[in-house]
Amino acid sequence: MRAVRWHGAGDVRIEDVPPPPAPGPGEVRVRVAWCGLCGSDVHEYRYGPVRTPIEPHPVTGRSAPLIIGHEISGWVESAGTGVTAPEPGALVALNALLPCGRCEPCLRGDVQLCLTLGHLGQSADGGLAELVTVPASMAVTAPPGMAPDLVALAEPFAVAIRAIRHAGALSEQACVVLGAGSIGLAAAIILDAGGNRVTVLDVVEERLRHAARLGLRARQVADALGGGLRAPVVLECSGAASAGGTAVRLAAAGGVIVIVGLPGEPSTLDLADVALREITIAGSMSHLADADMAPAIAVLAAHAERALGIVTSRVPLAETVTGGLGVLAGPGRHRQAKILVRVADGG
Repeated sequence: MRAVRWHGAGDVRIEDVPPPPAPGPGEVRVRVAWCGLCGSDVHEYRYGPVRTPIEPHPVTGRSAPLIIGHEISGWVESAGTGVTAPEPGALVALNALLPCGRCEPCLRGDVQLCLTLGHLGQSADGGLAELVTVPASMAVTAPPGMAPDLVALAEPFAVAIRAIRHAGALSEQACVVLGAGSIGLAAAIILDAGGNRVTVLDVVEERLRHAARLGLRARQVADALGGGLRAPVVLECSGAASAGGTAVRLAAAGGVIVIVGLPGEPSTLDLADVALREITIAGSMSHLADADMAPAIAVLAAHAERALGIVTSRVPLAETVTGGLGVLAGPGRHRQAKILVRVADGG
């Protein structure tokens, strides 16, 4: 089968590889329809290994070269013994986490905090391939009639849903979202659909224009700071090293900041300001299948047209590097929010 494999920094190849094994007990094999490209994929392409193991991973036992991609939609092709759901033929999104199941966070149900967490597309073969075999518990079924490309957005929307939950029960609340990438736009759409007053901030005009086309209020970061914008809820989704400090400046007294973006270098915060204005800072890590991905699919189904507006480009599997990773790593990256790779013909 055709697959996109990471061999090293700047070395991602379209290759013919053996298909994954038939599903064992508790597993399903999925025929991939679409796979989104994520910032973590770009980081591995440019700078890796970041999270891709070059020695056997403690959970999966796998090491590079590995098939990348973790924002996956596809159809269940076959199921192993003991699997009652999802059934063959079902359209599913995959929750890509591979926890050890034995450490303290796993035993209390916080598998996203597993001390040796594995991940499809990083420490096991991922979704930029025609087929992938995974635990059945990873597959979240989409409702009948839902488009496969829409289902491929379940992962970023699940990340956004989890981050918003950390901010509390929100309704008719003023909210600021830092970063108009795919996670920030997903969060803003969810907040806006929930009746909140949302402002999306970025430093790149192309991204602000894209947010405005989605019906969102969009402003330059400098303009918002200069105008004294403050909000009780701030979601930091940009991953910029300076954004943590910016989020503190934007938070109202007694407000909540949720950190979603992952900076590539340490950030500096004014902790005195945090204490004096009683600002709460929470981190949000990934998502869970039942708590986050299933609600994400429901949100996508209810707001399909707006959610698909996040997608800025679609490319076939054969153009993953030239039309996908290369674009996101190059000077034109600011014009992109989400690139989807079409893996299956007719997907």
